[in-house]
Amino acid sequence: MDSKTLIKSTLVYTIGNFGSKILSFLLIPVYSYYLSKKELGEYDLVLTSVNLLVPFVSLQMNEAIYRWFLDKENKKENYIDNIFKQCSILLLTSFIIFELLLYLIGFFYKIPYQKELSLLILSSCLLPFFQQILRGLGLTKFYSFIGILNSLFIFSLSLIFLLTDIFKDKVQGIFYALFISNFIAIILMFFKVSFLSKMYFSMKINYKLQKQILFYSLPLILNSVSWWIINASDRYVILKFLTIEDNGIYAISARLPAILTIFNTVFMLAWQDMAISASDPNNSFFSKLFNKYISLNIGLSTVLIAATPLITEFLFDSKFYESWKYATLLYIGSCFSSISGFLGAIYLKTKSTKGIFITSIIGALTNLFISIIFIRYIGLYAPALGTFVSFFVMFIIRYKHTAEILKLEINVNNLIIQLLIVFSIITILYLNSNHMVSLSLILLSICIFCYFNKDILRNVLKKINFLKK
Repeated sequence: MDSKTLIKSTLVYTIGNFGSKILSFLLIPVYSYYLSKKELGEYDLVLTSVNLLVPFVSLQMNEAIYRWFLDKENKKENYIDNIFKQCSILLLTSFIIFELLLYLIGFFYKIPYQKELSLLILSSCLLPFFQQILRGLGLTKFYSFIGILNSLFIFSLSLIFLLTDIFKDKVQGIFYALFISNFIAIILMFFKVSFLSKMYFSMKINYKLQKQILFYSLPLILNSVSWWIINASDRYVILKFLTIEDNGIYAISARLPAILTIFNTVFMLAWQDMAISASDPNNSFFSKLFNKYISLNIGLSTVLIAATPLITEFLFDSKFYESWKYATLLYIGSCFSSISGFLGAIYLKTKSTKGIFITSIIGALTNLFISIIFIRYIGLYAPALGTFVSFFVMFIIRYKHTAEILKLEINVNNLIIQLLIVFSIITILYLNSNHMVSLSLILLSICIFCYFNKDILRNVLKKINFLKK
């Protein structure tokens, strides 16, 4: 695989993910106008709980089935059908056990939005499972189509349920908008890959294969929980030491970096395809790609940080304006989260999922420590700072660890200079965030972005000029 293959894959994933991520991002300002701080805080806590439970219930079968589908060494007859069956059995068994446990717990403890929680977990397990099947089978165009369609339904149904009296409880309405949209997407994907179930009942349960799959996926469950601790446990720390209203403000802050996540999500999907499929990963191309990816990420973060006060003022209700202050650190956290994800694909290549888990748990513990220790003194800045530091620590450890698999040379001078610039801009904004200062910093950060990413911009301009001819 080369850069052309990576660019082509990235473009295909961009079509599906860019539209879907933009629509999801646009819903957040809508929520800020129709939900109170308390309601937004409750909504965020339920989704945070869903994100915690899904890895356990799904057993990360979505990651396992994708990895096995890409394993080109296995050309045995009915291989794909067999993998589908074994993963499906594991997923179904796990969900039945979860439902029984949830039902029993409901007898002794009132679970807020219990029925909605159950439906969201079911759809949140099946949706990525079938999405990864599409990726593993190379059906990337249909994968992109489903991404757009799912987001259009979420956006439309959320607006309908917010603006009408179909649901008196608006938070409940949003949950049903998510479930219905996911269910429609799942049905469409199931019919697309229905050929996989033709031999479903004729094959025996392969315990040996299931054991191999679980051995691969179990560390990924713990890894997902670790990432949940970094990204989402802050909500429970805030609820413990502050208020549900503070959680509503932080929920907005945490979603502002979604603009940066749009870019990283589509690139990471293509990069995983490339890294796992590559037969000769030890070449200079990956080092060049890694450095460009770092510069592009930090550069985009710099521009977005400078623009965050204006974005927050114009997009969100005034009661959430202060959320921009905490988002600045979350942008940098999101940046190093993506860089760590880049390195994480190297573990997936060698099926070394244990390394992913170990590095993630170190990051998770770092985040919890900083959040709990400092939240009494600096409020919502503590979880934001913890998120940044935890991902930075994870990046350093993964870089050193993966050097044994794939040696990547980092341009350390560029990295240090860009980080100094970022934190200088953050400091200036904290001191004065009026419109003129923010606009001046936006122009400055754009110039800095162009300087550090001049090679990428030059290549883009060349291709644009070539297409004009």
